[in-house]
Amino acid sequence: MQAVEPVKILAELEAELAKKLDEARRSAEQRIATAEQEAQRILTEADAQVRQMADMSKARIAEESEKWAEEARGRAEAETEQIREQAERNIDRAVDYVFSEVLP
Repeated sequence: MQAVEPVKILAELEAELAKKLDEARRSAEQRIATAEQEAQRILTEADAQVRQMADMSKARIAEESEKWAEEARGRAEAETEQIREQAERNIDRAVDYVFSEVLP
C-alpha cells in the first residue's frame, strides 16, 4: 500500500499541473483574442484616419484650385478691360485720323 501512495501523489501532481497548463492555455488564448481585437480596432481607426486625411486633402486641393481659378479670372478680366480701353482709345484716334485725311 505504501507503493501506491507515491503513485497517487504523482497522479495528483500531474492532474494539478494539467489543470494549471489548461488554465494557462485558456488565458493565453484569451490574451491572443484580446490582442487581435485591439489590433483590428487600431487598424479600423487608422483606416478611418487615412480616409479622413484623404478627404481633407481633396477638399483643400479643391479649395486652393478654386482660389487660383478665381484669381486668374480676376486678372483675366482686368487685362481684358485694359485691352478694351486701349482698343477704344486707338479706335477713336483711328477714326480721327481717317476723318482728317478724308475731310478737308
